[in-house]
Amino acid sequence: MKSTVIAVLAFLCSFSVTAKSYYFVGSHFPAILEQDQQGTVIGLGADIAHEICRRLGHELVIDIMPLKRALKMVEQGHADAIIGPYKSLQRQQYMQFSALPFYEDPIVFFTKKNSDVTWAGNFASLRKDVIGITRGWNYGSEFKRNKSSLTLSEVASVKASFLQLMHNRVDLVMTHPRAALPIIDDLSISSKVIMLSPIITVNQGYYGFTKQRELNEFIDDFNSEFNKMLISGDIVQLNSKYGLSFVARE
Repeated sequence: MKSTVIAVLAFLCSFSVTAKSYYFVGSHFPAILEQDQQGTVIGLGADIAHEICRRLGHELVIDIMPLKRALKMVEQGHADAIIGPYKSLQRQQYMQFSALPFYEDPIVFFTKKNSDVTWAGNFASLRKDVIGITRGWNYGSEFKRNKSSLTLSEVASVKASFLQLMHNRVDLVMTHPRAALPIIDDLSISSKVIMLSPIITVNQGYYGFTKQRELNEFIDDFNSEFNKMLISGDIVQLNSKYGLSFVARE
């Protein structure tokens, strides 16, 4: 009996030493990170992070804030990680990305149904048009190469871009359907806008960990648990829960 008690106490002591609390941030992204009517943080990114931390015996706190602020929190080491960022060379300077992405977004153009905009996959054809983009977003390498020759209207949200489109202040909105479709429904403009093809690029969303804190062991453990969830089918199942499709690839 005595040896059993000692063993249990030893286990509890070791657990209390290794259990930690982590602070993740992110911006409002439909299906990825949002709040319900009670203010609870929900979404695919929150579900996966909470499950991994639960398996590792850690506590997790998640806050939602504007994207630029969330990125700055990670850059300065005020948060352990940001949920859902696309990978870019600039962001890799101050954050370590998870080994694999956990969701995918095709980036596309939306415009008015009566628009004379021509899009065939060549940015050169859009030099006379004004393109609405969201501040802080990454739209892929091809866009970046052509950015200086384009006329852009950068705003704080996808909704603001669609409002600009409706008021003829932009000719196109560059975004992904996951963010656009709820806004189109909310504004009751589904009969007035169309999505253009081909897609511009496919972005993949990751967890981005700050390089300002000693997180190497936690990141390794996080990646290991994520891989287990991927092999078991849990990641694909959770994507399906939010109406998303997912294939892990680099």
